[in-house]
Amino acid sequence: MAKLDELPLTPEQREEILSDLANGVGNVDIARKITAWGHPISEAAIRRYREALGTSDPQRKLLIGKIAELLVRSGIDADDVAKINKVNLWQAMSKDDDGNPVVTDLVGVQLSPAFAEGPSWPVVQQAAPCVVKHESRAKVRKASDIRVTALLPDTQTGYRRLDDGTLIPMHDEQAMACTLEILADVRPHRIIHMGDGIDLAEWSSKFLVLPEFVLTTQPAIDREHRWLVECLAAAGSQVDEQDYLEGNHDNRLAQMIARNAMAALRLRQANAPEGWPVMSLPHLLRLDELGIRYVDGYPAGRVKVADAHGSQTALYALHGERLSMEKQAKSERVSTIQGHAHHFSHHSETYDLGGGVAAEVESWSIGSLCRRDGAVPSTKGGTGVRGNFIERVESWQHGIAVVTESPDGWDVEPVRIREGRAYWREREYA
Repeated sequence: MAKLDELPLTPEQREEILSDLANGVGNVDIARKITAWGHPISEAAIRRYREALGTSDPQRKLLIGKIAELLVRSGIDADDVAKINKVNLWQAMSKDDDGNPVVTDLVGVQLSPAFAEGPSWPVVQQAAPCVVKHESRAKVRKASDIRVTALLPDTQTGYRRLDDGTLIPMHDEQAMACTLEILADVRPHRIIHMGDGIDLAEWSSKFLVLPEFVLTTQPAIDREHRWLVECLAAAGSQVDEQDYLEGNHDNRLAQMIARNAMAALRLRQANAPEGWPVMSLPHLLRLDELGIRYVDGYPAGRVKVADAHGSQTALYALHGERLSMEKQAKSERVSTIQGHAHHFSHHSETYDLGGGVAAEVESWSIGSLCRRDGAVPSTKGGTGVRGNFIERVESWQHGIAVVTESPDGWDVEPVRIREGRAYWREREYA
């Protein structure tokens, strides 16, 4: 195709073309006009001539406008377009309602998205490899700096007596035997019996006293006393403190006497005004002879296990009156550890005391050491017509807890017991 400057146009024709260029006539229309004059020329030649003159192509403006309109209509952000690969511009003919011809400009655009070539920001890479040599070691405390306390929850020692005289225990002998093995290994400085050490089903005012419970108190007292002796023997001679927290079952004896024989409630041995009442649990279990302090006054009775350290509040042991450790933590401003619920459970709260001072309150429930197969009278248990208990698994767990205190803080370690077997600190106890 010829260039526009090379065409043999008449002065009038050339002036007309220049006028069209100045007035914004499109390159295609100008090319068609010159071709009709007998001088074939392409739209590209007109475009190059226009660019040389420095005039803009209205069709190009139209095209850009239609592309922008198409992007907006399609919900595409212009910033998401990396480049335009191909553009098609054509016209379609149709008729309006009156039958008049209508020309519609159509645009087709092929785009490359910006993300096709990767993001414009730095991509997250793998961490730079590094080599670490551990040189320092944690401070190892001397034995004199550490104090260990073993906490033993509800054994509920007691029996059912069958017609043939057989005594069926309510306490779990397997769990108790496993506890003795743990005590022998832990060698605590202090032992806390968490209460309900004895069930006293024969003295219950809550459950019906069946014939199977009659005359079972004495063997239960004898077994519970032996259990206390076994714990001290297993733990070792370094034990310097023992506590027995009164629980709701332990308190059955005093309550029954108060209801039925008030005069006997405070009777003591002759000339022993400081001694325990003869019908009290600490007297019957010979706690003074074993060096065990009886913490009475359920449910108020409690003993401190560990001191406060910084934001860590002091830890107290109590038998327990709540089953929910969340409610317990929300109602206290010290940390507590308890039996009573027969569940393993833990909840913690951190309270803002103002001025950047925090108080961490923890509540622990550490299970039980009594049977959970229906032998212990409960709201879900049952007794057969022959006096046998109906087997039913209670939602209880077996275990104990170990508390370790140093000059910097304390920690509670629950030790779960399952089928008379426990795993703790890479050791197995059975």
